[in-house]
Amino acid sequence: MQLRLEIPDTFWSLFRSVNRDIYIDSLLCINQEYEYSNYFLTKELCLQVLSDQNAQKRIQLEREESETEFDLLETPASRILNWLIRTGWLKKIEDYTELTTNIVIPDYAAIFIGAFERLSSDEIEETDVYIQNVYATLYSFRNDPRVNLSMLRTALINTRKLNKALQDMLHNMDKFFERLLDKKTYGELLKEHL
Repeated sequence: MQLRLEIPDTFWSLFRSVNRDIYIDSLLCINQEYEYSNYFLTKELCLQVLSDQNAQKRIQLEREESETEFDLLETPASRILNWLIRTGWLKKIEDYTELTTNIVIPDYAAIFIGAFERLSSDEIEETDVYIQNVYATLYSFRNDPRVNLSMLRTALINTRKLNKALQDMLHNMDKFFERLLDKKTYGELLKEHL
């Protein structure tokens, strides 16, 4: 099944919102904590992350068309979280056994959040992400009694991706230096290099 068929109509309202930048920054913060917490966030932790972000940036939310007077009385973190849930960027899952509410990022939203990360920051490399994932996975496997061997498989997959990226880099470097060595004059060398 194609992920685009799962996207609710309200999902696209992010791009028309007066608070678009705030919501995108909030999604990036939530996603960062979401990945750090092994894709597990309680509603309370999510609200704490948003409150911390709001305290640092001192944001001013404007009123959305769909918000009621009652919505405006809530904290900025609650307003942001509720709006992101209502529009389908986040999902709320009730855990009645532990009496908690968990927040998850749907697959279709994760794709867009990944795009937002690439658009907002060109500093983090894909290899850095894989390295961080390997370390986080191994740390979780060692310190969390709830995880199983699938965590080690995840680390293995990320290690293979790192190995592939390294092989590609070495291959490209070989081709680049081979082209440089084929140059006969200094001008050709500068032209190829620059």
